[in-house]
Formats: sequence, C-alpha cells, structure tokens
Amino acid sequence: MAEVKLEGVDVRVGNIFCIGRNYAAHAAELGNQVEQEPLVFLKPTSALLMTGQPIHLPDYSSDVHHECEMVLLVGKGGVDIPADQALSHLA
Repeated sequence: MAEVKLEGVDVRVGNIFCIGRNYAAHAAELGNQVEQEPLVFLKPTSALLMTGQPIHLPDYSSDVHHECEMVLLVGKGGVDIPADQALSHLA
C-alpha cells in the first residue's frame, strides 16, 4: 500500500477515486462528451508521484496531455454526512 506525508506524518493511501470529464473544455479538446453525472473511476496507488520524483513520459507515444489534479484526503469516515459537516471529514 502506498504512503504519503501529511504534515510530516506518513499516511497510508488505500483507494484513489477520481472524477472525470468534469472539465468541459478539456473533454471537448479530446473529443469526449461531457457527462450529465460525474464519471467516477479508480487509479492504482502506483499513480501517485511524490514531491521531487521525476515524471517519466512513455517512449511509445508523443500524445501526452497535462492536467492539474486536486487531491482530497478523507481522514474520517461517515454515512449520510450533512453538507455543512463534510469538510470536517477531510484530513
């Protein structure tokens, strides 16, 4: 299992849930439709890149796109969390 540092403390990363095709301009650039509902998918923890690690581009392709990802670390579980309390579950 992968680990990241949060304020100097090692934190295990169990699952990486992603939301895709939510940026209309990028979806249009790639010729993809913008979904009516969020497109949820998973990434392996091997997709994590730690600060200072090099980015390796594949030799077999020159079709490389860059994106900026926002990561939210859920630090506390829950069910049916009211919207006004949701941020208190983030680490």
